[in-house]
Amino acid sequence: MHIKDAKSKYSKSDQSFLRDFNTKKLLNILRERGPMSRVELAEVSNLDKKTVTNIVNDMFANNQVRVLATESTGLGRPKEILSLNGEFSRCIGIDLGGTHITGVIIDFTGNILASHSIDIHNNVETDILIQLCDLIISQLLKKAELSIDDISEIGVAFQGHIDVETGEAILSENVPNWNSVMFRTALKEKYKKEILMDDCSRLMTLAELWHGEGRYSDNFIVFDLGLGIGCGMVINGQIYAGSKGKSGEVGHTIVKVDGPECTCGRRGCIESLASGWALSKQAKMLAEKYPNGLLAEVTKNAYETPSTKDIVLAAELGDKECYDLLVNAGKCIAIGIANSISLINPSKVIIGGRLIKDNNILLESIIENVKLQTIPELYKDSIITTSKLGSTASAIGAATLCLKKHYE
Repeated sequence: MHIKDAKSKYSKSDQSFLRDFNTKKLLNILRERGPMSRVELAEVSNLDKKTVTNIVNDMFANNQVRVLATESTGLGRPKEILSLNGEFSRCIGIDLGGTHITGVIIDFTGNILASHSIDIHNNVETDILIQLCDLIISQLLKKAELSIDDISEIGVAFQGHIDVETGEAILSENVPNWNSVMFRTALKEKYKKEILMDDCSRLMTLAELWHGEGRYSDNFIVFDLGLGIGCGMVINGQIYAGSKGKSGEVGHTIVKVDGPECTCGRRGCIESLASGWALSKQAKMLAEKYPNGLLAEVTKNAYETPSTKDIVLAAELGDKECYDLLVNAGKCIAIGIANSISLINPSKVIIGGRLIKDNNILLESIIENVKLQTIPELYKDSIITTSKLGSTASAIGAATLCLKKHYE
């Protein structure tokens, strides 16, 4: 190849990269800051007006932006206020929880168009699980008045480990029936869409980073408290997944040597003492020990396994054993949070998950004991808060996993 040809090829490649980089820069500005004019885009992006105009024209051609409003300036043409076009891409997010399946549809702007959730039995068979996913997707499309052809991609939040090379689920310690099941392949064959999967706690973290309490933080931790206990970490603005995508297993850090057996095969993990399944297991023993107690009355049957809701209700009605159970669980979880603060030094800690829903006793114990267990100098660096995304957080993160390729 002649030197002249090499320079020409390099120049075109370089220009293409720069244009793509600047396009995503403008898209992210509109996503993070909301509607604005071309002039404002140029000011915020530090790009010249001609470059912004050319890129915006391409965005219009690709249907990525639209004119939200026009404002008269008194001179010349009215100023156009630009916003992202939600119809450019719509994605479904499915959260496969051990006790629930939750789904959402979000558009290119991040707006939730529909949501739907159903409760399931822990360890439901995989063929039934696929059918339930189909039911969720059908309900979502019906609520949003869309067809599957209107959906770009489907994201799935999985409670367990994902193979980083194949994108398939390989291990779910709390739901053994789901181990090494080809969910991604099954859904891809059924819907003829690209299917993306990741760990549910990490996708909850992605949801907080893009839509929630982590939007303006570069270093934070999200604790996902539910059937199991996990966390996601954002370091320098990027989600940290680990060398093989298995980071965030804070629930399997040991806080009580020779404690109860955990689903991971070891003893004394936080999860064996304070997760949803561990609390239900301990509460069942209490109900059997006190068949005439408040917990047994709330559960209706002393030999049924109490749910977290049963435990909370009994505690609020005055059952001391249930109250102590929740307080002690909060202490165990707080140790995990305090240790994570010492390790990462985050600016914010976000506590989320179904376990804290309507569970003030547990939440107050966590917050109180995080302060007691954390080095004061590190504690003052971190804001402790709760997720505002609720039970749809991981599903929102799963849908966002599909959208983010347009922005990164």
